[in-house]
Amino acid sequence: MKVKLFNVSLLAVLVFSASSQAANMTAEKLYNQYQKKSDNRAFSIGINGVAGAAWGAATKEEAMNLAQNTCKKLGGLNCNITEVNGRPLSSSNSKVENYRTVNNYTIVSNGINYTPDPRVNFTGFFINNNYLITTDNAIKNCSKINYERNGRLIEATVIRTDKINHISILKSAIPNDTYAIISSKKKTSQGERTYTYGFESLGMENSKIPSYQGKMTDGIISRASGNYNDIRIMTITNEISHGDIGAPVMSENGDVIGIVTDDKKQSMKSSMLSIFLNEQNISYHMTNKKNANKKISPSVIADKSQKFSVPLVCLNEA
Repeated sequence: MKVKLFNVSLLAVLVFSASSQAANMTAEKLYNQYQKKSDNRAFSIGINGVAGAAWGAATKEEAMNLAQNTCKKLGGLNCNITEVNGRPLSSSNSKVENYRTVNNYTIVSNGINYTPDPRVNFTGFFINNNYLITTDNAIKNCSKINYERNGRLIEATVIRTDKINHISILKSAIPNDTYAIISSKKKTSQGERTYTYGFESLGMENSKIPSYQGKMTDGIISRASGNYNDIRIMTITNEISHGDIGAPVMSENGDVIGIVTDDKKQSMKSSMLSIFLNEQNISYHMTNKKNANKKISPSVIADKSQKFSVPLVCLNEA
């Protein structure tokens, strides 16, 4: 019995300390402090940026209650539990009832609220398990970049951007199971059939949740070079919308032969992707000689593409 009383009093001291500090510090500083504490800790933040945190609780559920109440007492609006024991909390992994957990698409990073910009719609694709590639236009107006996968947002870090060739390489916080194969062909053939796989935005459900639909298009290479015989560029006849920018361009064997760089159907050739990745010392996978001339059905290409292609989500501070 004495032990239980001691635990409760210790908890009260810790919670009081966190609450009093939260009133005099930014959400970011409180979040950094919370991150250093031991488990049975929780972090809550309101849509107005006011936050509360708790640690030293007997259970994680108790820590959630205390963090939530602290946020509300300090003036937080619509406070949401965003992390428990250092891990993001979603309604799918929490068994605690009566909590209004943060939506998967409301991101809190270092105590700062980020919201998706529905006007920005691009595609990226994995070139190995950890790195994905897109265009520089996908990142230039965003505070952070995430991508959507199976109803979740996953953070990606910008590693390097080539503004001349409009290529950006990102590193995913979580490895992807599959990746694209980069074509080893040294020459682009006019008239060659092409496929693209991008994503269309379907809008924001309840003004909060962005949703996407994968889209595959087919066409041919109409021009094997760009303006003034720019050998880096090819033009395709595929139907291209804004959401397809950053999408892979694939040949009939499913290998990537380029990346869509604008909605005027121009694409940067895969040879430029290889040069860029080599310069960054980032590994990628090229065509197996046995499969170089092996054609596969469009449905198989679509199935493979949707596993290594992702819709990018532009996040800016709320």
